[in-house]
Amino acid sequence: WARDTAPQAMHKTLISVMIIGLAGVLYYFSPELTDARLEADKNNVAPEVTFDSYSEGINTVFYNEDGEVDYTLRAKRQIHLNNHFTLLEKPFVQFFKDGESHWSIVAESGHVASENDTNIQMNTIQLSGDVEVHTLDDYGNPTVLSTPLLEIDPNNETLETEDAVHMETTNIIHSGLGMFADLKRDEIYFYSENSGHYEPLEKNVASEK
Repeated sequence: WARDTAPQAMHKTLISVMIIGLAGVLYYFSPELTDARLEADKNNVAPEVTFDSYSEGINTVFYNEDGEVDYTLRAKRQIHLNNHFTLLEKPFVQFFKDGESHWSIVAESGHVASENDTNIQMNTIQLSGDVEVHTLDDYGNPTVLSTPLLEIDPNNETLETEDAVHMETTNIIHSGLGMFADLKRDEIYFYSENSGHYEPLEKNVASEK
């Protein structure tokens, strides 16, 4: 794969955005990186499933093998079901790197699935409703991804959706259908129906003068 040699490549953080479509693979290299919904989730629960606990203002911290914070899960409210599912209102997920928050994800609602109540690791976190994924590079330049639905694999630190995705960085605006993101490698793959444009960082700087 060719690496962009533009001046902005001197930034330490590099996001590889891989656009997969009929024409092949297109690479973007950039240094920048409701209550109603909760009720809908509850109404979709099978009749034999019951609610066995309720809490507000949760803040759960998960650690890696080295004792460092791996990721955190917060929510305004949570309802735990007896089938090992947990319904979330206003979930907020953060992934950490070198002791600092690296990726942040917010949504209107969601649910968590684990194998059993004693399993300290979650299998998946499903988010829905105005899902936004945020990250910053070393210079504070933002990358924001927006989609209506998102599945998080917290153990492998990956994100996936089959829905429409909109991405904005300091110099990229891109939309596509379906996405896979590897948060450890700062890589984002768009599957199809891709459109967008790229503006060199030098042009943005010049326009501000």
